[in-house]
Amino acid sequence: MDILAIHTDLGDTEAVILTVPDAGLAELLASPVLLAQMWPGAGDEVKVLIQVLRMSVPSLAATLAVGLLTLLTPPAGKPTSEISLAYNSAVVRAIAQSDNGHRVTAPLSRPSEVWRLEIVDLAVGGRSGLRLAG
Repeated sequence: MDILAIHTDLGDTEAVILTVPDAGLAELLASPVLLAQMWPGAGDEVKVLIQVLRMSVPSLAATLAVGLLTLLTPPAGKPTSEISLAYNSAVVRAIAQSDNGHRVTAPLSRPSEVWRLEIVDLAVGGRSGLRLAG
């Protein structure tokens, strides 16, 4: 069950859906006060990163084309659905999913198929929000 599901509608256009299944991480991401406490001086970076992801229309590819976020190269090995996106020192790690909720394998090469992101962690300067919230 998703603890936090954010769906932004902009007119008739679908937007990327963000979900955060971990209750502690969801609470952290939903609270500007907690963000400022956990990452003094970098809480705004986290807020911008989440807002840019929320406004990704119609897919992640459109947002990447603008250049606000950096798509990090995954470690070498078996293709995975995990994707990492950065804004300055804030990095979100998520499972990429298609518009029908199926995992998108190798999202780095197929960002236009990514319509949903299941956030599994967010870090600033290498400090994991999942560990801080847990």
